[in-house]
Amino acid sequence: MTRRERICLLAAAVLLAATGLASLLRRAPETRVKPDHIRGILELAPLADTSKALVIGYHYHLLQRFAAANGQTVDIRLTGRDLSYLDSLRAGTVDIVVVPFDESLAPDSVLVSSPLDSMSVWLMRHDEHEGMKEANEWIAEWHASAEYAPTRDAFLNRYNVFRSGPRAQISPYDSLIRAHADSLGWDWHLLAAVIYSESRFHIEARSRRGAVGLMQMMPKTAARYGVTDPLDPEMNIAAGAQHLGYLINRYWRVADNMTERYKYALAAYNAGIGRIDDCISLARHLGVDPSYWINIQTQVLPLMSDESILETGAVKLGTFRGGETMGYVDSIIAVYNRLCRICP
Repeated sequence: MTRRERICLLAAAVLLAATGLASLLRRAPETRVKPDHIRGILELAPLADTSKALVIGYHYHLLQRFAAANGQTVDIRLTGRDLSYLDSLRAGTVDIVVVPFDESLAPDSVLVSSPLDSMSVWLMRHDEHEGMKEANEWIAEWHASAEYAPTRDAFLNRYNVFRSGPRAQISPYDSLIRAHADSLGWDWHLLAAVIYSESRFHIEARSRRGAVGLMQMMPKTAARYGVTDPLDPEMNIAAGAQHLGYLINRYWRVADNMTERYKYALAAYNAGIGRIDDCISLARHLGVDPSYWINIQTQVLPLMSDESILETGAVKLGTFRGGETMGYVDSIIAVYNRLCRICP
């Protein structure tokens, strides 16, 4: 190879390398890959503590809608009063943190969304500019939508069942309640009355005994019906309805008619199956007809806190205060009758 040929070959190699480098430099920046799943945290205890409105339920609903609009699934968790997930957000183990709106809010290393109802904002990681753009666009569209006002009203303008006039709906969850009441063959007002009495439609409700969610299910019972997120309204209502259906069927041999079966199911939902079975057993021991709930209510439940019943051999679980269960069944029926009047 001549000297001239070597020079030409070297020049061609340099030109080829330069062309490749230029191509790399001109390459478009990598596009953001939208995750299939969102991990959300609601840090809204201060708002929930100062309002009877369904603040937690409203923001849970909004995150669900946002995820659905983007073709994503979402896992939503609730923090305690003194916990913060900002460090988890910065570390990338959480995607969105919902906090109360504050004009002076300026946390380090995170992005802040447009306000939602002047009530809350969404926080995202500092590098999630595209995600925050999507969130702000969705928030603007939500505020301008026809569904915004009635949905907001259903969650945030609460009422007293016994003081309210006629209403178009009972709760934000009416469609779910109707669907699951139909599966039981119940009037949907009765299932709504149970939820109202248990939680006042607060998805975050928690009892001292550990019952959680709209229908205040104990964790073991909820798990039996496949509940993985007790905050989720559909899961909670579906499981509660299934459990009530089981209870109704359980007492068909005891109760005289369907109305009495409803009463037994409600009593067992409150006190537990074992306690109500003890009441039935004691009634039979005492010669009291258990086929009508009123007989249990007036002649047996008042005795259940007396230790003398242990000597009868008819009681397996020991004594308990039956006053709450006596009032519970009557309360559900009163709420049911009222709901039928204000929202036919």
